[in-house]
Amino acid sequence: MNTRTQTAWRLLLVSILISAPSSAQNSNSNYAPQRVAGSNVDAGTYLSLQAAIDANPGKIIRIPDGEYRLDRALVIRHDGIELRGPARIVQTNPKASLIEVTGATGVRLDDLAFTRADGQQETTEHGVFVSKSRNVTLSRIHVSENHTRSSIVAEDSFDVIIENCTVTNFKGVTIDDRTAPHHLSDYAFRAIDGTGIQLRAVDGGIIRDNRVQEHRLLPTKEIHDKYKLGQLTIVPKKPGRLMSEEIFRSHYTNNWHQGAGIHVTSPMGTKRVIVAGNYVEHAPQGIDIHADNIVVTGNIVSHAMIGMKAMHGSKNVLIDGNQFTYIDLWGIKLMTGNSSRAAGQTNAVGAISNENVDGGHIISNNIVSNFGLGLQNWNWEGRDVNRAAIILPAGQLIENPPLRNALVIGNVVYDSGRDQVLVDGKWTVVPPRYNWAIYVETSKKPVPQNVKLVGNLLDPGRLGTTNLSGDR
Repeated sequence: MNTRTQTAWRLLLVSILISAPSSAQNSNSNYAPQRVAGSNVDAGTYLSLQAAIDANPGKIIRIPDGEYRLDRALVIRHDGIELRGPARIVQTNPKASLIEVTGATGVRLDDLAFTRADGQQETTEHGVFVSKSRNVTLSRIHVSENHTRSSIVAEDSFDVIIENCTVTNFKGVTIDDRTAPHHLSDYAFRAIDGTGIQLRAVDGGIIRDNRVQEHRLLPTKEIHDKYKLGQLTIVPKKPGRLMSEEIFRSHYTNNWHQGAGIHVTSPMGTKRVIVAGNYVEHAPQGIDIHADNIVVTGNIVSHAMIGMKAMHGSKNVLIDGNQFTYIDLWGIKLMTGNSSRAAGQTNAVGAISNENVDGGHIISNNIVSNFGLGLQNWNWEGRDVNRAAIILPAGQLIENPPLRNALVIGNVVYDSGRDQVLVDGKWTVVPPRYNWAIYVETSKKPVPQNVKLVGNLLDPGRLGTTNLSGDR
């Protein structure tokens, strides 16, 4: 068969695949509830939004433009409900979530704004909360002023899409309690904490084209001093394995900026997730991965302590084509953590575990720029930390299985300070604030294994381009 004939057959096959109805379109499966004519409902004709939801399972419920105040969470428990705006929903009770989808299939929330009333924005509750559900889509949702916990979160669910959503001002001042398990940390401290979008124990997820931004609690020296951030509130009699002698002695930790813009977690339960095209600004960590078979692509993280990391049993993570700018500690970090373990390894209670190992990653075609020029450089400058644009350190515990098989290819680390930046109102050349463009642990166990650096374009840091032999 010649080339022209092969091309013709390929085009014919593509046209058949595009035109043929999918099995999902023709299926009567519970995964795609069928709608009937006249299924649109006006929520304004009911006494409350909850009454409209409860009375119309499987229907499209439109909430007319306007503001609606709640004193308890809206709850969706029926399959096939679509809740559509435009509408602004205000929660007046800080002890309640904004809206909950639980045990339902085929639910869609679209074009809705959720917020908390003035004076009721400090909370320990989630914002939009999806649990034990399947085939749920959150589109054009705006969650604002939900201070602490997660503003949009899905857990114990399958096939969740979060797209074109906006989360603003998602962080709060709280106590980060690390007293359990006692043998690891066993202390607590004052912190900024909060997560914009989170998947937890989700199989099959898409987080795309969202915007997560914090404008309120920024990691400045003034905010730090105002809230006494980093001060220990519980001090153990002796330090745990993950508590440094410096923290134990000083009763202070500078790791007080906690949470993430986007968090994909539960490494034994979360897998097959795409994180693409998102913009994250002023998050503690831009993107935090503790999961398997993840694609992180086309995102921009601006102003963060850590651009992104994958650890605690993350496996087969592709990190490609992202921009990390104004990052102050680490741009991209791969690491095996205290939750990582080999197959058959015993856990804290003596049980035999399944494997939860880290590795099989690709870091490719990313750009790290303006390193150390963010708002939290003051917190890390001069401290005994190995600041690097891309870092693969040793594991947290010596018994952790090592990070294995990481390909670092085609990345750019750019020394933005040499082009002059604005310092105290003056344009100034600033030396690099990273030690290495790429750092890979070579001695402290567990040492990363089979790490390949290929074709990267690296401006040298204070100590060089990479600690490995030769510049690559």
